Amino acid sequence: MRFRHVLTLLGTLFIILGLFMLVPLLISLINGDGPVYTFIVPIAIAVILGVTLQINKPDNIIVEKREAVAIIVFGWVFVSVLGAIPFQISGYFGGFLNALFESVSGFTTTGASVLNNIEALPVSLLVWRSMTHWIGGMGIIILALVILPAINVGARNLYNFESSSIAQEQISPKIKDSARMLWIVYLTLTIAQTVLLLLCGLSFYDASLTAMATIPTGGFSPRNASIAYYHNPWVEAIVVIFMILAGINFSLYLVVFKTNKSIRQFSSVIKFYLTLMLLFSVITVIDLRCHQYDNLFDAIRYGIFQVVSINTTTGFVTADYETWRPLTQILLLILMFIGACPGSTTGAIKNSRIIILLKSIYRELIRMIHPRAVTSIRLNNRVIDDNTVRTVLVFICVYVLFFFIATMLMTASGTDLNTSIFSVATTMGGVGPGNGLTGPTNSYLGLPALNKMILIACMLFGRLEFYSIFLLFLPKFWKRA
Repeated sequence: MRFRHVLTLLGTLFIILGLFMLVPLLISLINGDGPVYTFIVPIAIAVILGVTLQINKPDNIIVEKREAVAIIVFGWVFVSVLGAIPFQISGYFGGFLNALFESVSGFTTTGASVLNNIEALPVSLLVWRSMTHWIGGMGIIILALVILPAINVGARNLYNFESSSIAQEQISPKIKDSARMLWIVYLTLTIAQTVLLLLCGLSFYDASLTAMATIPTGGFSPRNASIAYYHNPWVEAIVVIFMILAGINFSLYLVVFKTNKSIRQFSSVIKFYLTLMLLFSVITVIDLRCHQYDNLFDAIRYGIFQVVSINTTTGFVTADYETWRPLTQILLLILMFIGACPGSTTGAIKNSRIIILLKSIYRELIRMIHPRAVTSIRLNNRVIDDNTVRTVLVFICVYVLFFFIATMLMTASGTDLNTSIFSVATTMGGVGPGNGLTGPTNSYLGLPALNKMILIACMLFGRLEFYSIFLLFLPKFWKRA
């Protein structure tokens, strides 16, 4: 482990974070909505720490597998800690644990909040809160395209076929060119949604912060009632469309429009993504029409929005689904585990892994009937080798096992089972609102401190997809090869 290389790149991340904080600082100065030291202090800490770590930096930084894992894990942790400093200094969060919870939730694009009155916060602080989402969503892409391709080939197996980052398609021979093109896609989608929301009558403040939470599939809204605050079906429709777009592999946009390749190479995952969303939407709408709403329009409006929001792990709400029947709540819980497409900023298991799981089950059934049959699993018109299938199935087992362990720890502290199940599922999957004490009309503020720490771990483990963190606890990881 070449620690000097790790520290140098961590210092770069800290400096970049400090530069991002200049935006809310400027807003604070213009609006006069709070003490400027709320952002000056963390900016100074981030920049000084970043510059210090870059003293005597190596001339040529070569990032190998172990260095990359250390940078990714420690980068996420320390950036979340630095990002929590403005929340702590502001005095609105009632303690550093709450501030850290909000920061981790933002950077991991989870959207779970400890705030009961969001609108009471200064504009500058809410802008920073939304920026943690936007930085977190794009940060995963940058880590995938800038760091991962620089290390040896084994890194792809480290993230189990498809991680939460965009690591499958390299659009350009040069990594920086690919990263720049993805920045353009990310920014274009954000601007496009902002403009459309402005045309619907939203202020620039509401439109931009909503877009900054939609494209990274985060869910932090500047309003207490989330998207329901606007009471506008057109706003809800636009948010639904962009949530669906954000749940698709970002490389798809560049592959189709930049290289003119066929969309067929993504067909399996996208068909599953849209079909599953449609199926769950139909069931939800029927159930809501029969038991919840008096007219079909409301059932369609609220049912589809919530299914898309949960399926894409965004976490926006337009209705209190906690009052819905158990059937719809179970459907939403299932979607919290599945998630959207690989290569997007969404969380959860990812539907590509679910497809491989289902095809593996089907293959085993065929082998029971025809033991000598030679069958293969295909995804997006490509044959998936048995090693990849194995790592995918192991990942799903780890995901489920971690869910049960975290849920048991939550209940051991006295939290009811319903709250524990949904809270763990929603934080692991990066969704946000849960059920029970953490339902769509509540916050995570009332949970015991131990539970908040468990859920912080769930957000980090879920977003980094377990293995990179697990590796740090192996003694062999730190020894020379």
